Amino acid sequence: MTADPALRTRKIQSHRKSRRGCRNCKLRKVKCDERRPKCDMCDKYGILCNFDLRHDDLQLSSTGASAIDMTILDLSPNSTSSNDLYSISSTKTDTSASSCTEEAHDYRPTAQDLDTLGRFFARTIHTLGSSKSAYIYHGVYSKLTEANPFLFHIVLALTLLHDTYIQRTTSPSNFEAIARHWSLGATLLNQAISQPIARLSSSTRDAMWACAGLLGCLAFSIVDADSVEEAWPLKPPDSNDLRWLGFCEGKSAIFKISDPLRDDSMFVPVRDQMAYFMSFKPDLPLPELRKTLPDELFELCSLDPGSTSPVLSSPYLAPMSLLAQLMPEECNQDSHPLFLGFFRTLQAGFKDLLTKKDPGALLLLLFWYSKVLVFDAWWLQKRANLEYLAISRYLVEACTDDQRVTKLVDLVQRRCGIKMNG
Repeated sequence: MTADPALRTRKIQSHRKSRRGCRNCKLRKVKCDERRPKCDMCDKYGILCNFDLRHDDLQLSSTGASAIDMTILDLSPNSTSSNDLYSISSTKTDTSASSCTEEAHDYRPTAQDLDTLGRFFARTIHTLGSSKSAYIYHGVYSKLTEANPFLFHIVLALTLLHDTYIQRTTSPSNFEAIARHWSLGATLLNQAISQPIARLSSSTRDAMWACAGLLGCLAFSIVDADSVEEAWPLKPPDSNDLRWLGFCEGKSAIFKISDPLRDDSMFVPVRDQMAYFMSFKPDLPLPELRKTLPDELFELCSLDPGSTSPVLSSPYLAPMSLLAQLMPEECNQDSHPLFLGFFRTLQAGFKDLLTKKDPGALLLLLFWYSKVLVFDAWWLQKRANLEYLAISRYLVEACTDDQRVTKLVDLVQRRCGIKMNG
């Protein structure tokens, strides 16, 4: 099938790299200052510069000057698309950073908080993570939650949100409590992350990673839509659209700082499982991708399925590679961390394509949603169902003359058995 001329002639801008920079900077796609024996970018990031080839890629430093500049990562309720949470967290009280910090440090748990914490361990924690490692995570959270205030507040926020799903209530008081704990937890977590890695205790680093997973669930679960028409990408454009994807960036950054695979981590018992969940490659050769993905998808992503040349500059490559490896898998309680890895690989260029409602990018996300629809997780189902149907309808209506798009939408719907009419 012949590609549309506009798509065929579009060129992907490659990232300008320092030819003599260290491997870490090349992997992170930042400009290396090429200072030896260690560059400033690695030093500021808290990792060992690998101009010295003895060091592995992205190996954490015990004496790094600072962990990471988290000003680029908004972990607060404002970073979701929820108008309810945004308005409450923005107008509740004095919103200055110093005021929020003071409240976070002065906070004393109430009897109601302890009741909520009890519900987390009796109920909510069992809806998260792999069932094979549930008892391990229960022990980790039991030891870390009350000792680390940022984790304590995020645990409360997620549990209260779970309450609203069970009770099917969305009263202002519910959202006020969720927004408050979320804001306090994000404030304290950002303070911890801004510290040099060498000053972070093992317990704090473990609590950071425990917190990262909960923040991801919070981001997925907050959706400002109750119908397909109100869901992205059918809804009118808004500056908050897709901001929830920033949590994926935050989780990746926290992983580098917390390093849950280290020898003194409380997550050591699940280290092999975690390593497997992160083992899928983001840069498969195109012939390998073609074994699983249809040719029309390559055309829409401006890739030649018959090419053997590397296309590392393409923003489509990483999500296509992950999707190809996920297609044979079934999403369930034990395997869903594999599927969440799809978002770990997304680059800024791909997010820009989603923002512009690029058909190729939307179809990749549609394929992903079609795979996770069978996983009945309370924190995922609303977004997955609404955006799956909204993307399907948008593509059919916006690309009605492009048979490749309509063919792929039909293929996705036949595979998962869910049509646009529900």
